[in-house]
Amino acid sequence: MICFLIKSEHGQTAVEYLLLILVCASLGITFFKKMDEYVISNPQGLIGGPINQFKTQLNQDPTGRYRTFPILIRR
Repeated sequence: MICFLIKSEHGQTAVEYLLLILVCASLGITFFKKMDEYVISNPQGLIGGPINQFKTQLNQDPTGRYRTFPILIRR
């Protein structure tokens, strides 16, 4: 009877640790997805805003490609 209880307690501890790891991983994934939506993917976010301003400064043409400017080298 005692051996059965010890194995049961070890199994319960392992299951509790697995559930704890699962909950922490799911919370971490959710947190990073929300941060990605707010910081990177959002056009007005902390990273998306400056990127849009940079694209505007480079005079992006309607096709979505950046304009190239020739470099003149004088001798």
